[in-house]
Amino acid sequence: MISRSVAFVSGLLALVAVSSCSAEPDNRDFIEHHDTIYNSLTVEKRGPIVELRARARGGEALESAVNLNDPLLPVVAYTRSLYAALFVQPKPERVLMIGLGGAGFHRLFAAAYPESLLHTVELDPKVYELCQTRMAFKPTARTPVTLMDGRMFVKRNRETWDWLILDAFRGGFVPPHLKTEEFYRECADRLSDRGVFVSNLHATSQLYFSDIKTIQAVFPQVLLFETTGRGNVIAIGVKYREPDITNPANWARVESLVKPVFGGRLDLAEIAQERVPIPTAQMRNARVLSDDFAPVEFLDALKTNNSDGR
Repeated sequence: MISRSVAFVSGLLALVAVSSCSAEPDNRDFIEHHDTIYNSLTVEKRGPIVELRARARGGEALESAVNLNDPLLPVVAYTRSLYAALFVQPKPERVLMIGLGGAGFHRLFAAAYPESLLHTVELDPKVYELCQTRMAFKPTARTPVTLMDGRMFVKRNRETWDWLILDAFRGGFVPPHLKTEEFYRECADRLSDRGVFVSNLHATSQLYFSDIKTIQAVFPQVLLFETTGRGNVIAIGVKYREPDITNPANWARVESLVKPVFGGRLDLAEIAQERVPIPTAQMRNARVLSDDFAPVEFLDALKTNNSDGR
């Protein structure tokens, strides 16, 4: 998710769609606003691009986007970086994703791995509805969606996963109960022996350092991949100590990972170059987040320059 301000006047000048529940998106440009018990959402279509945004703090946060002319193309940059998980676990046969958004990750993954299961958990029914009616997402038996709190699903579901992706934002924030050591331990328990935990982090505040420290409290090996110029960092954690995933020599070879549908859409060699070091110096004073201590919004408000020492 990438935060940005959107002028209110642009909403007044845009064409508002007549109905928010039509079966297919209109070919015309539109802008819609939807308020739910969880989110204040904006859906806007400009040409072939449809964006899903969440309103918060007087601005909007880009949740997801789709290019209707090429739905497989990852429009939001960080969704490409999620595929860094391939370097560590190159056979994602069973994937759990917490947070649907506009399914910006799902389409390419489903095309590249048609035999794999990508099960998504989404809290907000309106997000699921808009994803289908406005962003052309069509869930299948291989891409099912469960409407439930992500932590509750992890606690109740006893299956194991090759990838467990945490990308659940609400108005620019990840809910605090999805940021704690206790929750990450629950996630680790749901990973296969060589499974990977994948989390989308914002590297723009003090929260980032607590995020990493908390992930390291659970996962003995952690890699970071920074989406260039976007403020997003993808954290990859595993629950084993050998082989050493911090050594790229132990990663799966890029050429063995390339799928035909990646052409022009996903450059794995470029993603490999996005790796950044753990910001050890800045983490000295960071605290591990727990169910008893998770001041997520406070830490996120403490903006910082994270460009050095990472």
